[in-house]
Amino acid sequence: MNSGIIITVYNKEKEINEGYLEQFIQICKNVHVCFVNNGSTDGTLQSLKYFQKKFPKKMSIVSIRNNKGNDSAVKVGFRYLLNNMDLTKVSFSNQLNFKELKMFLELSNKLMLEP
Repeated sequence: MNSGIIITVYNKEKEINEGYLEQFIQICKNVHVCFVNNGSTDGTLQSLKYFQKKFPKKMSIVSIRNNKGNDSAVKVGFRYLLNNMDLTKVSFSNQLNFKELKMFLELSNKLMLEP
């Protein structure tokens, strides 16, 4: 893998859709996805851990006990990736909107089907 993306999440248990995440990880073949659980008080962390079991080499989770704000969560994710992965590029998404992820996947699928 040569690229990484940091995705911060806070109380997204009900929005996490396993199908969308699975498609996203499969489409982004050379991307390591690092989720930063930013002090969620619902079942977000458990949902991510369940999903991580399917893609342990392509996904990591960093969990912050108390919400520190998005900037701090992104910094934690960057530190984790820089210390644990050999990546040439790193990007981030604050508070991933799973509806936008669905639209991205639909567009990707459409583009792959067109000649």
